[in-house]
Parts: sequence; C-alpha cells; structure tokens
Amino acid sequence: MKVLTSFGALRPEQSPQSKSFTCSRPPPSTIVVSAVLSDDQTPIRVDSKTHQLIETMTISTHTFKEKTAYVMRDDAVCVDAQEFMDEQIELILCHRATRHPFLEAYAQSGLPADASTILYLETLHYFKFLPFYVCGISTITRDESILRAIAFNARDELGQTKSHADIYREFLLKKNISAEEIDQYQCLSSTQALNDGIRALYSTPPLQKAIGALFADEAMSASMVSKYNDGLIKEGLSERDRGFWTLHMEVEVGHSNAIFNVMEKYLHSPTDRQLFKEGIQQYLHLMEMYWDGIAAKIKKECHHE
Repeated sequence: MKVLTSFGALRPEQSPQSKSFTCSRPPPSTIVVSAVLSDDQTPIRVDSKTHQLIETMTISTHTFKEKTAYVMRDDAVCVDAQEFMDEQIELILCHRATRHPFLEAYAQSGLPADASTILYLETLHYFKFLPFYVCGISTITRDESILRAIAFNARDELGQTKSHADIYREFLLKKNISAEEIDQYQCLSSTQALNDGIRALYSTPPLQKAIGALFADEAMSASMVSKYNDGLIKEGLSERDRGFWTLHMEVEVGHSNAIFNVMEKYLHSPTDRQLFKEGIQQYLHLMEMYWDGIAAKIKKECHHE
C-alpha cells in the first residue's frame, strides 16, 4: 500500500518506485487528510487522525480557506485580492454550470446503468486531455510562479507512473463499462466544443483571461466531483470503487488555491480583473453547454429526465 500525503509534490530526491513518500510542506501538524493507494492502486480518501474513510464533502468558499487544504492559501496575498477572488469563487459555485439541474438531480438520485454509462464516458472525453491544455498556459507567460503553479496542477494529474486518466479508465471498468465501449465511444459535439474552448482559452493571451478560466475550472471541479461522488453512492458503488472521486474532492480545492496564491500581481487594475472574470465566464459557459448536451442525450436515448 502506498500512502500519499495530500499536500504538495514529491521531494526531488525521492524515486517514483518508492513505496511511500512525504511532502515538503506544510508541517506535519497540519496534515489531516491523506490519499491512499490500495493494493490494486485505487485511491481512497481517509482522515489520517481517525483512519476513517471519508465519503462526502460539501464544497463552499470556506473549504478553500481551510488550513487542512491540500494546498493552503498564502496569507501574504493582499486582502483586496483575496476578497476579489473569493467573490469569484462564490460566483463559480452558484453558477448554473456548477449547479446544473442535471448534475444536482444526479447527486440526489443517481442514474440507471445505461444513462450512467453515457455520463461517465462523456466525462472521460471532457477531462482526459486537460493536463495538456493546462500546460498551454506556459506558452503565453514567462512568469516562473505561474509556470510552477500550472506544472504542479498538471503533474498531479499525470502522477508518477499512472495518470488520473488511467485511474479513471479503471473506474469505468469497475462500473462494468467494457474496454470496447470506452475505446469506441464518440463524444457529443458539445463535449468536443468544451475541449476546443478550454484549449483555446488556456493558450491565448491575455494571461489574466487564461488564468481566470483555469481558476474557474479548478473551483468548479471541486464542487462537481463531490456531486459525482454523491450520485455514485446512490448507484451503490463502494468506497473503493469511488476512490477516484473522493481523492479529487480534496485535490481540486488545492489546485484552485495554487492559482490563488500567484494571481495577486495580475489583478491590480480594473482591466486585469475584468479579463480574469471574462475567462471565468467563458469557461462556465462551455461547461453549461456540456451539461445541457449530456442531459439532452440521456433524455433522448434513455428516456430519463
């Protein structure tokens, strides 16, 4: 069993083959949550004090401020910038893209098997190339602090030897979705439009707009994955089989905070902040269309509202 403390990256001197490793920050007294890879490499979220599995997590603006977050906020960020970004998180968490009727209904009731298959295959096509798109931001900046933040986020998704996309494929197989179904599935045009839109947002100046989109991506995802997890509980999946989602409930909060910590110098003027908000809004619009597409497909093909 490998134990991955849920803060920061590996120390450089540690090898990928190591059976366990620690993180360089924060100090041990702040570590409350760990991600555990079981013997079959499934991630499980546990409380390191009680050693109990954690099934659900409610995401709010307070979640991002917790001192036990995967990546903690830097207190050196000025109050004005903090308040501005917190306002944007509140907007993101309240937006229809984050609280889409389809997603809310799924969290409450789950889905029949055929509809659930569509949802999770579309989800694969939504996120499997995101680390590559995130790295596109590096082409429009020469700021090492920005590069460090996006590299941290992308590296988390890629892992040491197994990417989150690989772990997600294992999750699909455990859901009795066959390898043939996974490989042959053609995603909706709205899901492809989401991919194309994210790639363009992350690789096109100005930087404030690109980072605004990424900020929305990470904050929205923190809430979204908790709702996926709730729906899977309703569908009867075990804690082990939901490990991908319980892990990401914590990781996405940390990824959002990694961006939060480096944005202050890019949010000085009203123009800077407007560009940041435009990136948020464009990302959320793409997500809203993504959910609309899935809801329509499931209604049409599975006769499920």
